[in-house]
Amino acid sequence: MLMRHGRSTLFHLVLILFAGDSANADCQPGDTLTLLHFNDFHGQLESVSTPEMPAGGIARLATVVRQVRAEQPEHPVMLLFAGDVLQGTITSSLFLGLPDIALFNRLGVDAAVMGNHELDDGQEVFRRLAEQAKFPFLSANVQSHPVPLPVQSTLVMTTSDGSEIAVLGLTTPELTTAIHPRHAIGLSVEDPVSVARRRLPELQKHADLVIVLSHLGLADDQRLAQAVPGIDLIVGGHSHHALEQPVMAGDVAIVQAGERGQWLGRMDLDCRNGHLEPTAYRLLPMDASVPEDPDIAAEVAHILAEAEAGLMDEIGVAAVELSARREEIRRTEAVFGNLVADLARQLTQSDVAFFNAGSFRATIPRGTVTLRQVSQAFPFHNVLVVGQLSGAAIIAALQRSAALDPDENPGGFLQVSGIRYSIADRRLSSASLTTGSIDPQHLYQVVMPDFLAAGGDGYVEFAGMTDQVLTGRLVSDMLIDALRHEQTLAPRLDGRIERRHGS
Repeated sequence: MLMRHGRSTLFHLVLILFAGDSANADCQPGDTLTLLHFNDFHGQLESVSTPEMPAGGIARLATVVRQVRAEQPEHPVMLLFAGDVLQGTITSSLFLGLPDIALFNRLGVDAAVMGNHELDDGQEVFRRLAEQAKFPFLSANVQSHPVPLPVQSTLVMTTSDGSEIAVLGLTTPELTTAIHPRHAIGLSVEDPVSVARRRLPELQKHADLVIVLSHLGLADDQRLAQAVPGIDLIVGGHSHHALEQPVMAGDVAIVQAGERGQWLGRMDLDCRNGHLEPTAYRLLPMDASVPEDPDIAAEVAHILAEAEAGLMDEIGVAAVELSARREEIRRTEAVFGNLVADLARQLTQSDVAFFNAGSFRATIPRGTVTLRQVSQAFPFHNVLVVGQLSGAAIIAALQRSAALDPDENPGGFLQVSGIRYSIADRRLSSASLTTGSIDPQHLYQVVMPDFLAAGGDGYVEFAGMTDQVLTGRLVSDMLIDALRHEQTLAPRLDGRIERRHGS
């Protein structure tokens, strides 16, 4: 038994540094394990205020984790986190995940995989988080040069029963394209399947249960399970699926617990024929019926109070007014629209960016900019989505935007990047990429808020976008990051949208 996390655990954890051969591990009849897991937390310390979803919040997670551990105090319980601590709330933007890690420590997380959003604020921020964490971050397929990231590839956990659980961490190859290029310097991501094929044979020698702790997404988890023999269980994240029961890929069970602490997965395992095998699985909703842990709830309240005060922090400068006035941004080209669309296209290395004018809710005056002003400008917590769209669909979407009545200040009017279009008499009179003509048959990479990607404002063309990737990157956080790093933003009009007189 090892004293760890400031609590007595029922695990002994060691980095796999095997020397020589070892016999295959065999659990004994009566050995058991309860596995708890959550993923894609995205800074959601407090409850979520959407009535159709579980309330969530880390204080409810703490209650259920404590209750499970108390059921049979001598029964081993393992808590895994499948990536993405950061990105998505004001507290995350302000405090860069430090309170989240402190509370994860108090939950007793045993191991986490590095998600792509762990690097949204830079490699040094992640290094600070990993230094504070009382649990290891795993990733076998991410390398950083010349200074390695504070991750390890694999972990073996030995229960008090003597059962050995091997955990392999894998991170999505989208990592290097999902973050700002300045944060990806020196990073490389190896193909997860190749890494798993190389690592699994050694893990199998030493474990009663081989787990891949994955931040790949459900589709890639399924491909991994089918391509690599020897995996017993994949505990996944990245695609935010709330799986009520494991998805089976051959003999491999894949589990995932939604997002933002709104669910906690529980799998119970028993020793059968010398191997730990699942006997039951439940996806537990963290709804309002679950009481909040009072100590954790008090700490969250304190963090939120500090965040409220921190909203007045100055994060950069706008050299010009970023106007969200309806008579401007919902009718024609606007500097605020240009700025945000350009940032999104650059961040995701897309060909074209689209933003509905209705997503800009408040003007940011010229001068110093505070977090509160950005929060007021983008209150909807829209997330960037990247996908493939044909040139014909792009033209159809622009035609829809052009047909909107400007006198009604339509929220569906499109602000753009990577494209130029003109309107005459509420008709699209011309459209082209900034690099040339639009080929109706060609597929282009596009980026837009999730609202538009779901067909919002009537854009059925966008709902047909293929290969969609929910980046998890908030529009507001994208702007905050730009202000912090570029200090002064000076967007301008460049004629990308032209509305001819009387149209």
